Formats: sequence, C-alpha cells, structure tokens
Amino acid sequence: MASQNSGDSLSASGARSRSRSSVPPVKCYHDDIAPIRTVRVNCPTQGRRFYGCSHYPRTCGFFKWADEVDNVELEYERDVLKGKVKQLKQTTTKLEDQVAELAIENIEKFHAMETVKADKKLCIMLFMSWVLGGCDGLVER
Repeated sequence: MASQNSGDSLSASGARSRSRSSVPPVKCYHDDIAPIRTVRVNCPTQGRRFYGCSHYPRTCGFFKWADEVDNVELEYERDVLKGKVKQLKQTTTKLEDQVAELAIENIEKFHAMETVKADKKLCIMLFMSWVLGGCDGLVER
C-alpha cells in the first residue's frame, strides 16, 4: 500500500508538471483532477501511462490512456490555435483597411496643403505686383 501511495504522489506531481493552461485537466467521474499513473503490473501494457480515478482505491471506474488523452489535447490546442489565427487574420484585415484610409486622408491633406501653398504664392505675387505697380505710378508722377 505504501508503494502505491508513493507512486500516486509521483503521478500527481507528473500531472501537475504536464498541465497546460489552455487545456482543461482530465477529470474522473468524481469531477476531481485524475492523476496520471503508470502500469506497474508485468503485462503487455507495463510502463504505459494512464489517467485513473483520484479516489483510488475507492474508485469511480474512470480510466483513460494518457497517449489517447494527449491526442485529444493536441486536437483541442489545434482548434484553439486555429481560432487565434482566424482572429489575427481579421485584425490584420481591419488594420490594413485603417492604413488604407489613413493613406487616403494623408493624400487629401497633402493636396489641401499644396493648394493653400499655391494660394499663398498667388496672394504674395498679387500683393507684390500691386506694390510694384503702385511704385511705378508714383515714380511716373
């Protein structure tokens, strides 16, 4: 019994070390986290890891091979990552649209500034021609 408890404590720590924040933990039918254990009996599955009931030996009958759960976890992680990629693509599209709108606004502002600049030049030229034209009139008198 003591050897089984020490194996369980190692298994429980192993389950903690391999837990991933994005993947829900494996739970037994008691709705408790199922510790990962290793088959220790001399049989064809010796050394294979599995999840068992957290209330061993008063078990609820829960059992799953760890490698099968890992496949489920990988599929779950893949689905999560696909969702993140989809969100990133949507964000990229929105940002590209915003950049295009800003580029159009900048072009419009540049043209407006060029128009203002041309208007200022015209005003200066008209003022200078008026001043110089007025001076010519004074000189002739």
